[in-house]
Amino acid sequence: MNGMDDNDGEQDLFDDDNDFDDIPEAALQELEHNALLSTQQSRKPNTLAPPVRPPFNIQSHRLSSSVHQHLPQNVPEDDSFEYIADDDLATPVEEHTSFNLKHHVPSESVSRETFRQHRYGQPQFHAGPPARTQPGQNVIPLQPQAPSDGRFYGFPAKPLPARSTQPSLQDHSVPETNDPQVLRAQIRALIKDNSVLTSDLRQAKDTALTQNGEISIIRSKLEKETKVFDRQIGSLKKAMQDEAAKYKAAVDALTEKNRQLSTRFQFLEQEHAQGMQETKSLKQRLRDQPSTEQHDGISTPKHGMGASLRDGFDDDDIMLQSPSKSARRSKPATPTIANKRKRKLDAPSPVKGLTLRLSGRASDEIQPRPPPSALPEERPAVIVRKDPQAERNLRFLQLILDFHPRAKDETLLENLVQYAFPSDHNKRFSTILLDGVAKLNGDRLPADLLQIFVDMWAQSLKEQFYKPISLLIEVVGFIVDHNMASLDTGIVNSLVPVVQNSIAINARKRFEHSPVYHSSFGTIRQTPQAALNHDVNSTSCLDLLLTMSYVVKDDSALTDLFWRLMDPEFILMMLNAWQPIPDITLMLQLLATSICPSTFGPISTSDQQTKIEHWIINRVCCLLWETPQVDEGLPPNTTDQLCHLRLEVLDLLTALAITSSPYPHDDPNYHGSLLLANDSHAIARIVRSLFDEVSSMYLLTPSRVLHSELVNRGVRVLYHVLQTHSQTINLQEKLSVINGGVHKHRVVLTRLAFSEGFYIDRHITAETVAMATGLLEESVTPDEADELIEAFPGFKGRGSTSEMRGEIGDDLEDEMEVIEGG
Repeated sequence: MNGMDDNDGEQDLFDDDNDFDDIPEAALQELEHNALLSTQQSRKPNTLAPPVRPPFNIQSHRLSSSVHQHLPQNVPEDDSFEYIADDDLATPVEEHTSFNLKHHVPSESVSRETFRQHRYGQPQFHAGPPARTQPGQNVIPLQPQAPSDGRFYGFPAKPLPARSTQPSLQDHSVPETNDPQVLRAQIRALIKDNSVLTSDLRQAKDTALTQNGEISIIRSKLEKETKVFDRQIGSLKKAMQDEAAKYKAAVDALTEKNRQLSTRFQFLEQEHAQGMQETKSLKQRLRDQPSTEQHDGISTPKHGMGASLRDGFDDDDIMLQSPSKSARRSKPATPTIANKRKRKLDAPSPVKGLTLRLSGRASDEIQPRPPPSALPEERPAVIVRKDPQAERNLRFLQLILDFHPRAKDETLLENLVQYAFPSDHNKRFSTILLDGVAKLNGDRLPADLLQIFVDMWAQSLKEQFYKPISLLIEVVGFIVDHNMASLDTGIVNSLVPVVQNSIAINARKRFEHSPVYHSSFGTIRQTPQAALNHDVNSTSCLDLLLTMSYVVKDDSALTDLFWRLMDPEFILMMLNAWQPIPDITLMLQLLATSICPSTFGPISTSDQQTKIEHWIINRVCCLLWETPQVDEGLPPNTTDQLCHLRLEVLDLLTALAITSSPYPHDDPNYHGSLLLANDSHAIARIVRSLFDEVSSMYLLTPSRVLHSELVNRGVRVLYHVLQTHSQTINLQEKLSVINGGVHKHRVVLTRLAFSEGFYIDRHITAETVAMATGLLEESVTPDEADELIEAFPGFKGRGSTSEMRGEIGDDLEDEMEVIEGG
């Protein structure tokens, strides 16, 4: 009757098994007393109103027991009602389905009520009609009486066996009535009130559940935010600790350097003072020394350093005249013989003069050189070259050991002394190099020497020791540049994975911050500088890879090995828009060297080769309209940089589809052009790029020349692909993959076909206009072509007023340059 499901009503009203346990003991005693008295009243036939069943069958006995004290003691006589058995009793709620008692265990209060009924006996019913009430007896109408806790209204209950014949006074005196309509109305009122209370209870529970759910959501969000906040605080603390450690290390290094400089300055100051003192003493000795007379001719030289004591001291300072010797008398002169004749000075001596030979360096300076005829004839030394390869290897080794890295004054060995692996601090890089060089021999000396540096590079990556990597990259590049023959199979096998892993150190961090990464999909954010490792330069590594690709290009076996070692995921990651423009440019140039008659890009050993090629084509074509992002703290890319990047993309597509194919480049079965023709997005993205570049060209920006060149190259690629594979390409289907593809195709071709080359489009070539006209004629109907001609009534071709356009164009260009410069 109330529109509720039976089971729901029971759950709402009787979900607490301890409802009757909360009733005071006096209330239960009074209830039993009233119930016993009610069974002893005299009953007359057809006077007892039919008892009303509660809407929930499982709790009928409990309800009858709890509300019996509020029911009338004496029921007036009424022939229209007769007593029937409890099973046959008709009530207004009979349409509800009774609850299956077999599936529910009675609660404690129900068990207590059942025990009480078994103790005092079951209610007694008579087969005949019930006794009528005496006149004057008060009949209490069925009014809803709520218990003390206000949980539900009472219903009439079945009478229980009497324990006493004494009547009891009711707590409420209500005027008696014997009108069955009134009783039915009262029953309906009770049922209606029960429905209202049930609805209110349900609403209250729904409200409570809603509030509990909101509280749970708020609590979960609070916990999540707390975890995120704690994580951020932890990362900030870690970053601060790292920065503090870095700054502390820098301060310690500067302090140590300052201490060394101070010590060196003190030594130099002391040496300078000593030098000044020696200079002063030398000057003093030169002043005190008497001037010696100059003698002509050859005289006996003084003893030079050959007569030095060679004890490390200056002989002039310590070989002074002895005081005892100076005090002696000088020896007397030799007495002459009397009457001895003296030889005249001009007379020749009868004895042959002695030949004096000077010793030391003075003899070379003073002794006259003999005439050339007297000198012995010197023969040039004969150099015998037994092994030219050994001589070349020796010179190459000397060149590497004497190599000076960029921005450094020290040699290679002096720089390698500064580094040692964390796993072995006692063994420096220079020691490893010298140990390896001592074992080199044979014709593979350059390759073996290169392998030593590659092994040190790989070990540094393994131990995450990134500081010497920049030096190793430079040395390896220097060796490859000076000896290309050193790149053999073993070097390619070991060097290519090492270079890729070095590039991926920073490239993977940038890719993880891009919006295409699965954990941050759709989120645009810059790569923070703290996430990058500045000891590894990815651009230098890519340049080394490009050099290796150029070197092995002429060797098909090495080229095949090189591209089998290249990881497809690495190439796709390097073509992501979150990589620096120089890195993307080098990767595009590297891909240009992978074009082969039957493959493009990395060579896969599985059946994924076609999928990999289309993934690369798709990623390359996306760069025609994507804008690469820079790292955090760096200035944004300029328009010129973006245009040069897109020119590299079009150069790659041109080489893939046109220039790499055999002359005359019109083979419809060529692998490169088939890749572009069969790709689902390549043609549409080229058209979109042409539309954007033509629109940018008409904005009169300083980069309009670059936009024009992009249009020229893009139209060439599009025209070649559509003309070569016109039988297999469904142009409408290809253009439908982008928004407004057909519209952009018609607009850009119309602009180019009716281009007069006046000023804005003066850098668009006549060949481009002719190709655009041919593509437009194939894509429109004759009626549409007539309408286009009518839309440009004054167009007479590109060469009609070339002289006037050239003069006016030059004047306008000069004015624009003045405006842009001002």
